[in-house]
Amino acid sequence: MPERLMKTDKDLLARADTLKTQQEYVLRPGDEVTLGVYANNGYELVDVLRQGGVGTTVLRYQIRQNGYAHLPMLDSVLLGGMTIYAAEQLLAQRYSYYFVNPFVRLEVSNRNIMVFRGRYGAQVVLMQRDDMNLLEIIALAGGIPEGGKAYRVRVLRGSLDNPTVFDVDLSTVEGIRSANLKMQADDVVYIETRVSAAEVLNRNLSFLTLISTALFIYTVVAK
Repeated sequence: MPERLMKTDKDLLARADTLKTQQEYVLRPGDEVTLGVYANNGYELVDVLRQGGVGTTVLRYQIRQNGYAHLPMLDSVLLGGMTIYAAEQLLAQRYSYYFVNPFVRLEVSNRNIMVFRGRYGAQVVLMQRDDMNLLEIIALAGGIPEGGKAYRVRVLRGSLDNPTVFDVDLSTVEGIRSANLKMQADDVVYIETRVSAAEVLNRNLSFLTLISTALFIYTVVAK
């Protein structure tokens, strides 16, 4: 079928239970992060990272190609290559020059997973936690579509030049148990859908119509 994606040789498929997932997300160029700086009593600092007013102090910054992010009061800070936890500790140390025992919360707002649901379109799902699994991602994308092959959910991971591709069987409890379902940013999930009887009929009718038209033209010209 022309709309099918991720066709690959069965010999090239990796076993789902051998899939390795990063223990912690590592910040990289292009990441968009939200930054919150809080007081040691749990309340967010007022008017610390923005001018005027009282309210939520959550700002968004991008890590540049050189790995640095331009942050308020700190200028450029190297965050690329660090885990989120390590970056939070570093920023808390830097902001302690200005505030007493600050608490820093850093979140990546562009950790996405692409989910293709066959004929039902595609959706970009934002990873809200490091430990999100395949079932959660599919649920956020709308679930297994009608006619979807739950026994063969294909996942692509890694560089598109040389990715790891594997199938996961979500149709049985054993299949779910044996698979490593933990997801990571930039994974691609594809759920193939079966062709319905109506679609088969429409395609055959289109083909037959084309043949009939060609025969009609040939008959007219032959006369």
